[in-house]
Amino acid sequence: MAIPFQRHILKNGLHLIVHEDPTTPLAACNLVYKVGSRDEHPDHTGMAHLFEHYMFCGSKNIPDYDTPLQKIGAVNNAYTSQDHTHYYIILPANNLETALWLESDRMLSLAFEQQGLDTQKQVVIEEFKEVCLNRPYGDLWSMFHDFVFEEYPYKWFPIGKKISHIEEVTMDMMKKFFFHFYRPDNAVLVIGGNVHFDEVVELVEKWFGDIPAGDGVVKNFLEEPVRTKAKFLEVQREVPYDMLLKGWIMPDRLHPDFHAYDMLSDLFASGQSSYLYKKFVTDNHLFTDLSMTVSGTAGPNLFALVARPAEDVPIEDANARLNQFLYQDFCYDDSLTIDLQKVKNKNESALLENEIKLESRTSILAVSESVSKIEDFENDEQKYRAITEAQIRRITADLFQPQKECTLFYKSSQ
Repeated sequence: MAIPFQRHILKNGLHLIVHEDPTTPLAACNLVYKVGSRDEHPDHTGMAHLFEHYMFCGSKNIPDYDTPLQKIGAVNNAYTSQDHTHYYIILPANNLETALWLESDRMLSLAFEQQGLDTQKQVVIEEFKEVCLNRPYGDLWSMFHDFVFEEYPYKWFPIGKKISHIEEVTMDMMKKFFFHFYRPDNAVLVIGGNVHFDEVVELVEKWFGDIPAGDGVVKNFLEEPVRTKAKFLEVQREVPYDMLLKGWIMPDRLHPDFHAYDMLSDLFASGQSSYLYKKFVTDNHLFTDLSMTVSGTAGPNLFALVARPAEDVPIEDANARLNQFLYQDFCYDDSLTIDLQKVKNKNESALLENEIKLESRTSILAVSESVSKIEDFENDEQKYRAITEAQIRRITADLFQPQKECTLFYKSSQ
């Protein structure tokens, strides 16, 4: 089901998307900047995530961002991904102008005060320590991405590669980053809820229309090379048990086979009836848990398998059995028709559930417009329905080739 919307593009390049829903008393304001960790310099990672925090430190005319929202009972938050930075506010619809006032002022100019920068740098550093250094398996996925990707800047996560990259950030670096990326022509604003398109356009023109455009953001990322030789990495950490990660590079989010790859991950390792889970967890007890994921990024995606070998099974043996099944023994049988339909039904339910809440709908619109344009994602439900058995067989044969595989043994030293 396509989410209804109307589009208006301001002269400064800001894309405004309006989704009218008269059944709710609320409004959702989503502002997505098309800057994520992939836009950072490899020697200065974590900048976009730092900015996610720093944007709440006050702007030229509004020293305290949160207080005006608290007074009207609004809820707000933000997150940074590898592709974008997303700020959102849920508030009473008749208070929408408060959100536009706040977001436009910090887009126009942040306060750029050193005390705020010092505070947020320390917050991000403590978060890095908590998430990556002091938590068991905290570096598992960041290490794996750095290992799998050779050229494309998905090698690091928004949290950054190392603490020193955040420690070395200066105010001049912040200003340069801000005035390049946090401009109206590099942003998408989605307003949804009990609003009217013409009124929203008038308000957004009032608050954002005079903000100057930036110098233009050109995305020239290095291409990820095609794998011609398997890669292997083994590390030891003070963790309670071993973990096995396997990854294959797959096409980007807009590739016509993306939906089939996404469904393939569910067929193989989503739920107890999936192929790998049933064979290696339920029947043969080689693993205690096993799943597959698709990263869903705008650029090249990572098709990943993560599994925990059973306590009495060496990780080498578990991996060898898994490889034999994936690359030699596996073949689809007559149950593929039924299995594929079950996954399609499950996927359709998830898509519909994602569109129930207002904040989910506006978030979907905002992210879609930031990746490309909403129209490219409107028929996702139909694209999943249209996946054929022949397509699944084709991409399975193309993906699961031993020379394309990256394998990480994350071993316990205890």
